[in-house]
Amino acid sequence: MSQLNQGKANLYWYECKKKLKPIFEEKGITRCECCNGTFAMSFHHRSKRWTYIRRKEDLGKFEEVILVCAFCHEKLENDKELTKLWFARLR
Repeated sequence: MSQLNQGKANLYWYECKKKLKPIFEEKGITRCECCNGTFAMSFHHRSKRWTYIRRKEDLGKFEEVILVCAFCHEKLENDKELTKLWFARLR
């Protein structure tokens, strides 16, 4: 992917995050969904973000992300089985 396309993808993801935040707040999800922590919160996707290239509208869907702290995100990032386990439990 070219640098230009990466910039567009990041801009699209930024817009998705702005839409997701109120959805999570409305559902009362404001802490890490794995450990209930609050440190450096972010969204973790069911699949790597680059895999959404042909279905980018799914990138910002509630069903495709969980809210996690930095510690849990680090654990989930490269562990497909753990990611599957948490998504099965939460979504």
